[in-house]
Amino acid sequence: MSGLTKRYEILFLYECKDCNPNGDPLDENRPRTDPETGEATVTDVRIKRTVRDYFLAQEPDVDKRLANGMEVLIRDTEKSDGYLSEGKDRAKQFEQLLKSAKGKKKGEKREALQEVILSHCIDARLFGTALPLGKDEASIQLTGPVQFSAFNRSLHQVAPVMVQQTAAFAGNKTANQKSFAERWLLPYALIASYGVVNEVAAQTTKMTEADLQHLLQGLWWGTAALNTHSKMGHDPLLLVLAEYAPGQRAGKLPRRVKMVEKKVADTALRSTDDYLLDVSQLLEAFKDCEAHLSIKQDKLLQCQSGELKADFISLAEQSGLSVNKL
Repeated sequence: MSGLTKRYEILFLYECKDCNPNGDPLDENRPRTDPETGEATVTDVRIKRTVRDYFLAQEPDVDKRLANGMEVLIRDTEKSDGYLSEGKDRAKQFEQLLKSAKGKKKGEKREALQEVILSHCIDARLFGTALPLGKDEASIQLTGPVQFSAFNRSLHQVAPVMVQQTAAFAGNKTANQKSFAERWLLPYALIASYGVVNEVAAQTTKMTEADLQHLLQGLWWGTAALNTHSKMGHDPLLLVLAEYAPGQRAGKLPRRVKMVEKKVADTALRSTDDYLLDVSQLLEAFKDCEAHLSIKQDKLLQCQSGELKADFISLAEQSGLSVNKL
């Protein structure tokens, strides 16, 4: 498999309708929002979890994931006593794959274990890891080549609502009727997530071009597959992978797109029918950097560049950019 030699940026837009894109457990699980701007925010941890869950769903068999280098390092596993594993316990699970740990010095053992983890775990190759190895043993610390913004924001203000509903069971042992449940939702949010793939860090984690393609699939199809009680209502709209010469990037991709021709106020937006997405600045930035674009899109999202209105792929092609359809 070929390693990465180019710098990449990722812009991923998806809509959330009547769901909770990223609840805050310290605030009644309300959707995370910026108190100053009113924008919805989604953490990088949430995005990485979506990708990891996609990998797990693609191949439920652990042995097959290990054999194919598609195991997920950061996931819930249990110790022999039935309790959840700590980081050092997870490390010990991979020690079993070492041909021999006996006789190795501490540093040699850590390096050998790191090689085993990188060869078997795609999320470690993508996102890096900080894995404690136990007492008197230095941790494995790898900076991941793929990094997303700490907060990935909606392109507009949102207004969370609290919904009450009948619970499945009674609230206590003497009740004669079911209790009520509450949950927080966003009626609508268009989230713009931003990531960078660093070719230098990729050499350390041995991330490959194939890993990059798996990441893109995880972003798009993993988001589309979110169907839990709080996440049902996620739909991917636009995924752009920009390829540059080493060391270059346009940067600030979410700030280079904006909603225009909104038919209603921000908090009243409910679908892609209510706005256009102006991508003029984004396309200009890509042209300045001579970026090569790989794009996947849902044509429900209509865009604008200057006087032209069309889907993003059409506008990118008309601007003279090199475009590949994912």
